[in-house]
This record gives sequence, structure tokens and C-alpha cells, in this order.
Amino acid sequence: MSRLLLLSLLGFTIFIGGCGKNFDEYATELGLAFDSPDIGNRSIPSFKTDISPILTNHCALVGCHVADGPDGVDLRTYGTLQKGGGHGPLYLEGNAKESEIVEEVVKRKMPPDGPYLDANQIQLIIDWINAGAKDN
Repeated sequence: MSRLLLLSLLGFTIFIGGCGKNFDEYATELGLAFDSPDIGNRSIPSFKTDISPILTNHCALVGCHVADGPDGVDLRTYGTLQKGGGHGPLYLEGNAKESEIVEEVVKRKMPPDGPYLDANQIQLIIDWINAGAKDN
């Protein structure tokens, strides 16, 4: 009887506390760097050349984050990305690690049905945000 109680308690603890990976574990597995691109000898990504195609192809063109999309998030243009969504800003200039959009793609929450962004694409978004998230 005590074994059943112990297993029940363990199951309840896992249910309440969760057993999934946290943000840092996902980021480490992907080999992501959250330093400044200058420090890491990485070039600063361009919104038009690097970031927009990622967001458009994986988020907007699949019919999800467009006008009237989920949570009011529209990722079709720099202006709509900058506007944010129903929960507020999608990114914090200079602080990718605390940006919602980064958390969503690193933790594999977005796109919900995949294919997920690869580490290089996520690193471009991180570097763009950490470099000031310019419309360049």
C-alpha cells in the first residue's frame, strides 16, 4: 500500500511541477548564443534580408500570423511585428533572451505544427534583436 502511495505522490509531483525542458535547456541543446553578435564574431542580420523571410515563410504565409491572426500577432511586416500582439511586445530590443518571440521558437511552441525553425534561423532572430531590432 505504501508503494502505491509513493507512486501516486511521485505522479502528482511530476504533474504539478512539470517534467518538460526549460528555456535554457532547449537553448543549450540548439547551441544558441545570447551574447551580442559583435562579441560572438557574428554579422548583424538584416530585417529585410534575413528576418522577414523567416517570419514570412514560417509564420505568415502558412496563414497563421497575419491580420486578425492568433493573439493579434501579425508577422508580415516590420511595422506589424513592432506593434506586438494581445499580450504586448513580441521582443525587447537588445534582450532576445527575454523576448516572447524567441521563447516561442526556442521552446518549439511555434510554429505549432512545424516545421520548427532550425538553430541558424533562431540565432539570426536572437542576433537581430540583440543588435537593436532595426528595420534594415
